[in-house]
Amino acid sequence: MGRYMKYELKGNYKFILGVLALVLILTTGIYVYIANANESSVLGVIFMGLSVLVIFGTLLITFLYIIGSFRKELYEDRGYLTFTLPLTGNQILGSKLIVAIIWFAILGLVIGLYNAFMTFIFAPIKPAISDIIAIINGIPIREVSVFLLIVFIGGVSTLILIYFSMALSRVTFRNKRIGGFWFVIFLIVSGLVAMGQAKIIQALPYYLDLETFRIISNDMLNYDFHIEMSSAGLMASGNMGNAMLNIAGFIYSIAVGVIFFLGTGYIIENKIDL
Repeated sequence: MGRYMKYELKGNYKFILGVLALVLILTTGIYVYIANANESSVLGVIFMGLSVLVIFGTLLITFLYIIGSFRKELYEDRGYLTFTLPLTGNQILGSKLIVAIIWFAILGLVIGLYNAFMTFIFAPIKPAISDIIAIINGIPIREVSVFLLIVFIGGVSTLILIYFSMALSRVTFRNKRIGGFWFVIFLIVSGLVAMGQAKIIQALPYYLDLETFRIISNDMLNYDFHIEMSSAGLMASGNMGNAMLNIAGFIYSIAVGVIFFLGTGYIIENKIDL
Protein backbone atom coordinates (compact mmCIF):
# COMPACT_ATOMS: atom_id res chain seq x y z
CA MET A 1 0.00 0.00 0.00
CA GLY A 2 2.88 2.33 0.86
CA ARG A 3 4.59 1.66 -2.47
CA TYR A 4 1.35 2.27 -4.32
CA MET A 5 0.91 5.64 -2.56
CA LYS A 6 4.52 6.52 -3.37
CA TYR A 7 3.85 5.70 -7.03
CA GLU A 8 0.75 7.92 -6.96
CA LEU A 9 2.64 10.83 -5.40
CA LYS A 10 5.48 10.55 -7.92
CA GLY A 11 3.00 10.50 -10.77
CA ASN A 12 1.28 13.73 -9.74
CA TYR A 13 3.88 15.94 -8.08
CA LYS A 14 4.97 17.75 -11.26
CA PHE A 15 1.41 18.81 -11.99
CA ILE A 16 0.88 19.99 -8.39
CA LEU A 17 4.15 21.96 -8.40
CA GLY A 18 3.14 23.59 -11.69
CA VAL A 19 -0.23 24.61 -10.21
CA LEU A 20 1.41 26.04 -7.10
CA ALA A 21 3.94 28.01 -9.17
CA LEU A 22 1.19 29.52 -11.35
CA VAL A 23 -1.07 30.39 -8.40
CA LEU A 24 1.76 31.94 -6.36
CA ILE A 25 3.01 34.01 -9.31
CA LEU A 26 -0.47 35.39 -10.01
CA THR A 27 -1.08 35.98 -6.29
CA THR A 28 2.17 37.95 -6.08
CA GLY A 29 1.12 40.01 -9.10
CA ILE A 30 -2.21 40.86 -7.46
CA TYR A 31 -0.55 41.99 -4.21
CA VAL A 32 2.08 44.05 -6.05
CA TYR A 33 -0.58 45.76 -8.17
CA ILE A 34 -2.77 46.58 -5.15
CA ALA A 35 0.21 47.94 -3.22
CA ASN A 36 1.52 50.15 -6.02
CA ALA A 37 -1.57 51.30 -7.92
CA ASN A 38 -2.36 54.90 -7.00
CA GLU A 39 -5.60 54.78 -8.93
CA SER A 40 -7.41 52.07 -10.80
CA SER A 41 -6.89 51.65 -14.55
CA VAL A 42 -8.62 49.56 -17.19
CA LEU A 43 -5.55 47.38 -17.70
CA GLY A 44 -5.18 46.93 -13.98
CA VAL A 45 -8.80 45.88 -13.56
CA ILE A 46 -8.47 43.45 -16.49
CA PHE A 47 -5.29 42.00 -14.97
CA MET A 48 -6.93 41.57 -11.59
CA GLY A 49 -10.03 39.98 -13.08
CA LEU A 50 -8.10 37.59 -15.31
CA SER A 51 -5.74 36.62 -12.49
CA VAL A 52 -8.61 35.76 -10.15
CA LEU A 53 -10.35 33.77 -12.90
CA VAL A 54 -7.16 31.89 -13.79
CA ILE A 55 -6.51 31.07 -10.11
CA PHE A 56 -10.07 29.86 -9.63
CA GLY A 57 -10.00 27.84 -12.87
CA THR A 58 -6.61 26.33 -12.02
CA LEU A 59 -7.77 25.21 -8.58
CA LEU A 60 -10.96 23.76 -10.04
CA ILE A 61 -8.99 21.84 -12.68
CA THR A 62 -6.62 20.62 -9.96
CA PHE A 63 -9.55 19.33 -7.91
CA LEU A 64 -10.92 17.47 -10.94
CA TYR A 65 -7.41 16.17 -11.76
CA ILE A 66 -6.89 14.75 -8.27
CA ILE A 67 -10.28 13.03 -7.99
CA GLY A 68 -10.02 12.01 -11.67
CA SER A 69 -7.04 9.83 -10.79
CA PHE A 70 -9.47 7.31 -9.28
CA ARG A 71 -11.70 7.41 -12.37
CA LYS A 72 -8.70 6.64 -14.61
CA GLU A 73 -8.18 3.41 -12.68
CA LEU A 74 -11.75 2.40 -13.52
CA TYR A 75 -11.76 3.22 -17.22
CA GLU A 76 -8.19 3.31 -18.54
CA ASP A 77 -5.51 0.68 -19.14
CA ARG A 78 -3.67 1.52 -15.90
CA GLY A 79 -6.57 -0.16 -14.07
CA TYR A 80 -5.43 -3.55 -15.39
CA LEU A 81 -2.17 -3.08 -13.45
CA THR A 82 -3.70 -1.52 -10.33
CA PHE A 83 -6.43 -4.13 -9.84
CA THR A 84 -3.96 -7.00 -10.24
CA LEU A 85 -1.74 -5.71 -7.42
CA PRO A 86 -1.86 -7.71 -4.15
CA LEU A 87 -4.09 -5.06 -2.58
CA THR A 88 -7.67 -5.25 -1.38
CA GLY A 89 -10.33 -2.88 -2.63
CA ASN A 90 -10.22 -1.00 0.68
CA GLN A 91 -6.44 -0.60 0.41
CA ILE A 92 -6.64 0.77 -3.13
CA LEU A 93 -9.39 3.19 -2.12
CA GLY A 94 -7.55 4.14 1.08
CA SER A 95 -4.39 4.89 -0.88
CA LYS A 96 -6.27 7.11 -3.33
CA LEU A 97 -7.98 8.88 -0.44
CA ILE A 98 -4.79 9.53 1.54
CA VAL A 99 -2.93 10.81 -1.54
CA ALA A 100 -5.82 13.15 -2.40
CA ILE A 101 -5.88 14.47 1.19
CA ILE A 102 -2.11 15.04 1.09
CA TRP A 103 -2.36 17.07 -2.11
CA PHE A 104 -5.34 19.13 -0.93
CA ALA A 105 -3.59 19.78 2.42
CA ILE A 106 -0.37 20.90 0.70
CA LEU A 107 -2.25 23.18 -1.70
CA GLY A 108 -4.37 24.72 1.05
CA LEU A 109 -1.46 25.15 3.47
CA VAL A 110 1.00 26.64 0.97
CA ILE A 111 -1.54 29.03 -0.58
CA GLY A 112 -2.85 30.09 2.85
CA LEU A 113 0.62 30.72 4.31
CA TYR A 114 1.77 32.52 1.18
CA ASN A 115 -1.23 34.87 1.31
CA ALA A 116 -0.50 35.57 4.99
CA PHE A 117 3.13 36.30 4.09
CA MET A 118 2.14 38.61 1.22
CA THR A 119 -0.32 40.43 3.49
CA PHE A 120 2.47 41.03 6.01
CA ILE A 121 4.95 42.15 3.34
CA PHE A 122 2.63 44.62 1.60
CA ALA A 123 0.71 45.85 4.66
CA PRO A 124 1.01 49.68 4.87
CA ILE A 125 1.56 49.42 8.63
CA LYS A 126 3.64 46.52 9.88
CA PRO A 127 2.29 44.97 13.08
CA ALA A 128 4.72 44.59 15.97
CA ILE A 129 5.92 41.13 16.92
CA SER A 130 4.18 41.48 20.28
CA ASP A 131 0.88 42.20 18.48
CA ILE A 132 1.30 39.08 16.31
CA ILE A 133 2.04 36.97 19.38
CA ALA A 134 -1.00 38.43 21.14
CA ILE A 135 -3.20 37.55 18.14
CA ILE A 136 -1.82 33.98 18.08
CA ASN A 137 -2.35 33.60 21.84
CA GLY A 138 -5.92 34.84 21.45
CA ILE A 139 -6.86 32.05 19.04
CA PRO A 140 -9.37 29.70 20.73
CA ILE A 141 -7.36 26.50 20.24
CA ARG A 142 -10.13 24.14 21.33
CA GLU A 143 -12.79 25.58 19.03
CA VAL A 144 -10.40 25.93 16.09
CA SER A 145 -9.23 22.32 16.55
CA VAL A 146 -12.80 21.01 16.60
CA PHE A 147 -13.69 23.19 13.61
CA LEU A 148 -10.70 21.86 11.62
CA LEU A 149 -11.68 18.30 12.59
CA ILE A 150 -15.22 18.92 11.32
CA VAL A 151 -13.89 20.38 8.06
CA PHE A 152 -11.54 17.40 7.67
CA ILE A 153 -14.31 14.83 8.25
CA GLY A 154 -16.64 16.72 5.91
CA GLY A 155 -13.98 16.82 3.18
CA VAL A 156 -13.11 13.14 3.55
CA SER A 157 -16.81 12.17 3.49
CA THR A 158 -17.31 14.17 0.30
CA LEU A 159 -14.32 12.48 -1.36
CA ILE A 160 -15.64 9.05 -0.36
CA LEU A 161 -19.05 9.86 -1.84
CA ILE A 162 -17.37 10.98 -5.07
CA TYR A 163 -15.32 7.77 -5.29
CA PHE A 164 -18.38 5.67 -4.48
CA SER A 165 -20.33 7.43 -7.27
CA MET A 166 -17.51 6.79 -9.74
CA ALA A 167 -17.27 3.12 -8.80
CA LEU A 168 -21.05 2.67 -8.94
CA SER A 169 -21.27 4.36 -12.35
CA ARG A 170 -18.56 1.97 -13.58
CA VAL A 171 -20.63 -1.13 -12.74
CA THR A 172 -23.96 0.35 -13.85
CA PHE A 173 -25.40 -0.48 -17.26
CA ARG A 174 -23.16 -3.56 -17.52
CA ASN A 175 -19.93 -1.60 -17.17
CA LYS A 176 -20.61 0.66 -20.15
CA ARG A 177 -18.84 4.00 -20.06
CA ILE A 178 -21.28 6.91 -19.79
CA GLY A 179 -19.56 10.32 -19.53
CA GLY A 180 -20.36 12.17 -16.33
CA PHE A 181 -23.00 9.76 -15.07
CA TRP A 182 -21.06 9.48 -11.80
CA PHE A 183 -21.87 13.13 -11.07
CA VAL A 184 -25.61 12.41 -11.35
CA ILE A 185 -25.18 9.53 -8.90
CA PHE A 186 -23.16 11.80 -6.61
CA LEU A 187 -25.92 14.44 -6.54
CA ILE A 188 -28.59 11.84 -5.79
CA VAL A 189 -26.56 10.09 -3.07
CA SER A 190 -25.52 13.41 -1.50
CA GLY A 191 -29.15 14.52 -1.43
CA LEU A 192 -30.25 11.30 0.26
CA VAL A 193 -27.42 11.54 2.81
CA ALA A 194 -28.33 15.16 3.59
CA MET A 195 -32.02 14.22 4.03
CA GLY A 196 -31.05 11.42 6.40
CA GLN A 197 -28.85 13.79 8.36
CA ALA A 198 -31.65 16.34 8.67
CA LYS A 199 -34.04 13.63 9.97
CA ILE A 200 -31.47 12.45 12.52
CA ILE A 201 -30.83 15.98 13.75
CA GLN A 202 -34.56 16.66 14.00
CA ALA A 203 -35.14 13.47 15.97
CA LEU A 204 -32.14 13.94 18.30
CA PRO A 205 -31.70 17.71 18.91
CA TYR A 206 -28.81 17.46 21.36
CA TYR A 207 -25.80 19.71 20.85
CA LEU A 208 -22.22 19.82 22.14
CA ASP A 209 -21.05 23.29 23.15
CA LEU A 210 -17.55 23.44 21.68
CA GLU A 211 -16.43 26.00 24.26
CA THR A 212 -17.57 24.30 27.45
CA PHE A 213 -18.14 20.75 26.10
CA ARG A 214 -21.53 20.76 27.80
CA ILE A 215 -24.42 18.92 26.18
CA ILE A 216 -27.46 21.08 25.63
CA SER A 217 -30.78 20.47 23.93
CA ASN A 218 -32.98 22.56 21.70
CA ASP A 219 -35.19 23.74 24.54
CA MET A 220 -32.15 25.27 26.25
CA LEU A 221 -31.52 27.50 23.27
CA ASN A 222 -33.51 30.59 22.53
CA TYR A 223 -34.65 31.37 19.01
CA ASP A 224 -31.82 33.81 18.41
CA PHE A 225 -29.25 31.41 17.03
CA HIS A 226 -27.92 30.81 13.57
CA ILE A 227 -27.75 27.28 12.20
CA GLU A 228 -25.67 25.92 9.35
CA MET A 229 -25.76 22.45 7.84
CA SER A 230 -22.37 20.94 7.10
CA SER A 231 -21.44 17.53 5.75
CA ALA A 232 -20.03 16.65 9.17
CA GLY A 233 -23.04 17.67 11.27
CA LEU A 234 -25.27 20.60 12.06
CA MET A 235 -23.47 23.63 13.43
CA ALA A 236 -25.31 26.21 15.48
CA SER A 237 -24.09 29.57 16.76
CA GLY A 238 -25.73 30.58 20.01
CA ASN A 239 -26.57 34.10 21.14
CA MET A 240 -23.42 34.09 23.33
CA GLY A 241 -21.25 33.40 20.30
CA ASN A 242 -20.73 29.78 21.19
CA ALA A 243 -20.45 27.23 18.40
CA MET A 244 -22.43 24.04 18.91
CA LEU A 245 -22.34 20.72 17.14
CA ASN A 246 -25.25 18.35 16.81
CA ILE A 247 -23.98 15.09 18.31
CA ALA A 248 -26.20 12.68 16.39
CA GLY A 249 -25.55 14.47 13.07
CA PHE A 250 -21.81 14.29 13.63
CA ILE A 251 -21.87 10.56 14.45
CA TYR A 252 -24.18 9.97 11.47
CA SER A 253 -21.66 11.67 9.14
CA ILE A 254 -18.83 9.45 10.36
CA ALA A 255 -20.98 6.31 10.03
CA VAL A 256 -22.04 7.26 6.50
CA GLY A 257 -18.40 7.80 5.52
CA VAL A 258 -17.40 4.38 6.85
CA ILE A 259 -20.31 2.63 5.13
CA PHE A 260 -19.64 4.22 1.74
CA PHE A 261 -15.91 3.55 2.10
CA LEU A 262 -16.54 -0.16 2.68
CA GLY A 263 -19.14 -0.20 -0.11
CA THR A 264 -16.70 1.34 -2.57
CA GLY A 265 -13.99 -1.12 -1.56
CA TYR A 266 -16.43 -3.99 -2.09
CA ILE A 267 -17.33 -2.74 -5.59
CA ILE A 268 -13.66 -2.39 -6.53
CA GLU A 269 -12.83 -5.88 -5.29
CA ASN A 270 -15.87 -7.81 -6.48
CA LYS A 271 -17.82 -5.95 -9.15
CA ILE A 272 -15.33 -4.29 -11.50
CA ASP A 273 -15.18 -6.25 -14.75
CA LEU A 274 -11.79 -5.56 -16.34
